[in-house]
Formats: sequence, C-alpha cells, structure tokens
Amino acid sequence: MKKAVAAGAVILFAGAALLSASFRKEDIKVHRLDNGLKILLLEDHTIPNIALYTYYRVGSRNERPGLTGVSHFIEHMMFNGSPKVPPGEFDRRMEFAGGSNNASTSQDRTGYTDWIPAAALEEMLEMEADRMQDATFDPEVLESERQVIASERRMGVDNDNDAILSENVQATAIMAHPYHWDVIGWMSDIQGWRRDEIIAYYKTYYAPNNAVLILVGDFAEARALELIRKYFGPIPSGPTPPAVVTVEPPQMGPKRVFIQRDAQVPSFQAVWHAPAVHDPGSIPMDILGRVLLRGESSRLYRRLVRQEQLASSVFGGASRTIDPYLFAVHVKPKPGADLARIEAVIEEELAKIKKEGLADSEIQKVLNAVRSDFYRSLQTIAGKAYQLAETETAYGGFERMFTLMDDYAAVTNAKIIEAANQYFTDNNKTVGTLVPEGGRK
Repeated sequence: MKKAVAAGAVILFAGAALLSASFRKEDIKVHRLDNGLKILLLEDHTIPNIALYTYYRVGSRNERPGLTGVSHFIEHMMFNGSPKVPPGEFDRRMEFAGGSNNASTSQDRTGYTDWIPAAALEEMLEMEADRMQDATFDPEVLESERQVIASERRMGVDNDNDAILSENVQATAIMAHPYHWDVIGWMSDIQGWRRDEIIAYYKTYYAPNNAVLILVGDFAEARALELIRKYFGPIPSGPTPPAVVTVEPPQMGPKRVFIQRDAQVPSFQAVWHAPAVHDPGSIPMDILGRVLLRGESSRLYRRLVRQEQLASSVFGGASRTIDPYLFAVHVKPKPGADLARIEAVIEEELAKIKKEGLADSEIQKVLNAVRSDFYRSLQTIAGKAYQLAETETAYGGFERMFTLMDDYAAVTNAKIIEAANQYFTDNNKTVGTLVPEGGRK
C-alpha cells in the first residue's frame, strides 16, 4: 500500500511540474468580442503549427421532438458549402495548405477541430467565420446529406443489436429530459426535417455568443487577435439560445427492456441515473466506472470474462454531461450465457463497493491512470486545445482544468461509498436484454 501511494505521489508531482512547465492559467489570454465570441489564446512555439478549435454550445440536449439529430446533421452541413466556399472546398483548401480537420457532436456541444501550419491561420479563420454565419443549406445538397445520415443511422443503430438495445434502454431510463434520444436522432425525424427549421436552428445556435474559439500554437497574440476581429467581429450576435429547463424526475422503480431480434448472441446492458459533471458525485462515479469496467484487471472483467466465462467483453462507466445522465454497464454475453447470472454478478460487485468501498490500491491505480492520460495530453498543442475546449464547454470555464487533478486526488473512500449508495439503487436502475428470436425473457 505504501508503495502504491508513493508511486502516485511521484506521478502527481511530475504531472504538476509538467503542467507548470507547459503553461499556467495565467498564460491563457482571454478575450471577448462585442458580439459575444469568447476567445482563448495560448502561444506555444514548440512547432510551427496551430490547433484551431471552434466549439458551439449545442448538442442533442438542445433539440426537441421533430428535430432530433439536427445538431449532428448541421455538423455535416458545415462542410457542404457557403456562397464563398463551395461544397467540398473547405477540406480541399485546408489540405492544400497542409492542414487537417475533424468535427464531432455530443449531447452538449459540437466541436470543429483544425490542425494547420502557422502560415495558414488567416485563411482558416476566414473559412471558420464564413461557415459560422453563411452555411448555405443548398436544397439538393441537404437532401443528399439527409440520406447519408439516414444510412449512418441504419448501419450504426438499426442494424446493430447492441446499439438498438442501448437506444431503447436510454429512452426507457430517461423519460423527460432531451437525453431521452441519442445524438443520431430518430429515423422519422431525420426523414422529416424541414429546411426552414434546420436554418432557424442553425441561426440560433451557430452564433458568436454561443461559441468559443481556441487557438494553441505558433502565433503572436496581437496578430491572432487582429485576424479574429477582422473575420469574426462583423458577425452579428444571435438570439440567446433557449435554456434547457426540463429536469428528469426521479425514477420510481426498476425498469426492464426486453427485445427479441435476429441475433447470433444476446446483448445485455444495465444503467443507473448518474450525476452531472458539476455534482459532487461525478468524480467518485468516474473512479467507480474505471475500477469496475476499465481494462482486463477491472472487477467486472475479472468476474464475468475470466472467472465465470459468461461474457467476451465488458465496458462502460459514467459520462461527463452538463445535466444528469447515465452510468452504463455494457456486457457482450457469450452464446447461451445466463443473463440473470450476469446481472447477479454485477449486483454482487456493487454490493461489495456500497459496503466496503474500494481498496487503496484500486483508487491509486485509477488516479495514476487519470493523471497520466491528462498530463500526457498536454504535451501537444492539440491536447492543450482539447482540454481547454472541453473544460470550457462542460464546466463553464477553462479554469477548471487547472484544479481537476486536485479534485481527483481529494476523493476519499468514504466519498466513493457515499456515491455508490446514492446512485446504485434499484429505483435508479434500468436493465436491458436482447435475445435471439424465440429466446426466453
């Protein structure tokens, strides 16, 4: 036990030294334009490149029935043209300049990530500002992209038994909050989106007052700010996006989902309502997820895969979301496995934790991994930009990244026991099973 604590202390101090050597909170230059755009600038001249991240505070959480999946769809359409930049031209220009990019949509945010040579900064800022305000949504391109999304849903959800089960469990566990549906949206909504509704949604959420622009890399602050003001400054502020006011009511008893489908092997999932990222139980639940489900030494892998040979894999854990979401345990059972026994094993392990908590060595192992992953990410400009963007949009301020590791280190076994007893209850639980057609419940 002493050796584990000593090793953790070494990683903690080494990580703190690395963070200090990389940058301090004071090194982040914060600006805000008159139109509300928040700007985070961090000079890093290690290499002649720049990570340019544009995050919008919009995701499936902001949707409504009839428009589910539209946040993800707009992410696709942002690469499909404006009056200045025809469809496909954004990627072509970026690649010609030696850069690359990506984008993603989650429940709470949509992020556009550009990695570019320093010399391409002005052109990339111009194109990002252009698509913030002038995405075209050409009717013909829109219909083509609609089919792409519909195909993505068919392949990724409708024809995937694990995904079908997960979607049904999520929609059963969460009744009222927009987390009820997945980011991809319902197929009927995908097929029914109207162009005017899509544009209205885009105009509401794709506005400078609902975005944060992060630059990390080889630039001079004054020049970068001058370019940002040149291209983003003229964009008018949008309307204040409507607040998400629905609060998921307490679950009043255990729920079950049973699905019969054409399948070779069954699927199993259990979820419990879990805290939002701001709640005190968020970090203890993340630690619990890692101990239970992360890697071949995790408790549930050892029990379900190695010892009882009921499953081929287990994974899951807590999510970092603005509002309370779910702690999930996904199990891939072996053919003929006893699903009731799988559930019983999970409950046995949870009961041990609710009574005894975790071993010091388990907690320390998680802390070592969390710190290692966090500080390793800060060795690149992309990693720094990612951490700034994620903490800014998830926690409401990038400053949180400079205290996050301290908060992990402050978690005690008592707090872990408290969180386990608060959240891992029968009334909080939804279990889903999918079995081959003709199988028994």
